[in-house]
Amino acid sequence: MKKITLLFLALLPFSAFAQQIDPCIGKGSAQEMSACAKEEYKKASTKLDSTYQALQAQMPAKDVAGIPYPAVKKQLKLAQQAWSGFVEQDCKTINIYNTGSVLQDVEYFSCMRLHAVHRTADLEQFLSRREKAK
Repeated sequence: MKKITLLFLALLPFSAFAQQIDPCIGKGSAQEMSACAKEEYKKASTKLDSTYQALQAQMPAKDVAGIPYPAVKKQLKLAQQAWSGFVEQDCKTINIYNTGSVLQDVEYFSCMRLHAVHRTADLEQFLSRREKAK
């Protein structure tokens, strides 16, 4: 009995950590978790899109102080497209790996959400550096 209790106590932090990583873990049935994961991804994607648009809008249309902003905007767009392609392939790999699992969709949307959250943080850093430079 002590071993079971100790094992449970040892695994408890992992459960809390998993819920921090994916807020949909333990939200009822696999269908409910899938719907939750999809909704969380949509929220993260919307925030990413608005952050990207804000960054693009903040850049001048012409060179300023020797900085070729049109080239920066073009490169940012190319980088975003490349990132999007990478994420699509990365999460597709996760999806294929989880074929047949009741959590296949949860894993896929969690992958998409995590990538969106990280990319948003990257763009927010870029945006904050731009704001400080003004």
